[in-house]
Amino acid sequence: MNVRNKVSDLQSKLSHAAKQSLDRKFGALYDKIYREDVIWEAWKRVKANKGGAGVDEQDFKTIEEEIGIEQFLIKIREELKSESYRPMPVLRCYIDKPGKPEKRPLGIPIIKDRVCQMAGKLVIEPIFETNFLESSHGFRPGRSTHDAIRVIDRHSTFKGQSIVIDADIVGFFDNIRQNILLNLVKRRISDPRVVKLIRMWLEAGVMEEGKYREGDGMGTPQGGVISPLLSNIYLHSFDKMFKMSGIPGTLVRYADDFVVLLWRNGKKVLKQVERMLGRLGLKLHPEKTRVVRAEEGFDFLGIHFQLCPVRRKNAAGKKYCALWPSDKSMKRIKERIKEVIGRRYSLSLEEMIKELNPVLRGWDNYHRKARCARKRVRKLNGFVRDRLRIFLKRKYSDQSRGTRRVHNGMTVRLGLYQFG
Repeated sequence: MNVRNKVSDLQSKLSHAAKQSLDRKFGALYDKIYREDVIWEAWKRVKANKGGAGVDEQDFKTIEEEIGIEQFLIKIREELKSESYRPMPVLRCYIDKPGKPEKRPLGIPIIKDRVCQMAGKLVIEPIFETNFLESSHGFRPGRSTHDAIRVIDRHSTFKGQSIVIDADIVGFFDNIRQNILLNLVKRRISDPRVVKLIRMWLEAGVMEEGKYREGDGMGTPQGGVISPLLSNIYLHSFDKMFKMSGIPGTLVRYADDFVVLLWRNGKKVLKQVERMLGRLGLKLHPEKTRVVRAEEGFDFLGIHFQLCPVRRKNAAGKKYCALWPSDKSMKRIKERIKEVIGRRYSLSLEEMIKELNPVLRGWDNYHRKARCARKRVRKLNGFVRDRLRIFLKRKYSDQSRGTRRVHNGMTVRLGLYQFG
């Protein structure tokens, strides 16, 4: 049995045991986290996720060429086993928020901490997975954004839920109360060493511009391997409160983004949702959260949803949920195309097309799988062609508009991906 199968077998056993009793607490898990097969599988997954170095400036190349992978993992196992392991502060950096002027804070743990977090995740995730509800779709095994998109499509089209609460939680990752989170973890994990491990990750602190900032009992850093699981554990309480409230509607949540589909009483339900989140110390953004009719349309997960009348004979009064890429998604792909092309005048047209194709194909595959209307997507073909025209015009200092350089479908013949 190879490493992956052994870890999968362990996860299956933990999941099966957790399903037998949804209230059972697991008390002997820590030794499984530093099992050799678990640590090796954790390393493989962290390596596959790539990412840069943390505060110790130790990257994958350094580990592989100077330390040696086996020696690196042996040391991690020894530290975990002896309980001498201590996480380092996360390196704070900021990345652009798609379609927004503000920046998103991102915490980069060192690779050793990422491996330890992944090992912990491999062991405890199957236990919590058995409790998570159908309304939760984000960062879960076997679930995806497209599952959430299909639920919205189905419920608005076939169940007539046309009142939508389009919600936005204020600074979710910064406002998680660590004491509440740890208490939620303890509902399923009674092994004090595992709880201590999670507490250490939460309290590791942040290194920003060379200055260390100690944890203040709030938040979990975006960028940590285990952060998505911890956020799901935290918001599972909200999922349960919504389900137990008996609200006649459908909650669709992807990590900290969610919408609620209703038949009526949108503003009344919004107040109930605010109270539920308030119990977790969370607030909805007063300007970004709104109650809207599905006929007006709303954006979620890069898709625009809008309830439209069916245009065919004998379909009076019938409606369907039309989907197409949101304005923000269209803006993002255009910015990405410009970024890839840039001022890289040393590249030939063929080389530039090879660089562009994976970007275009990845974006299109996402929206194609969501069954978005193609009319708007096809307009991107003209945008890409025009950007390549400008690229060639500048590359060759062409005094004309440069159209002759991309005429007669030249880019298509050279293999440029087409939005069909």
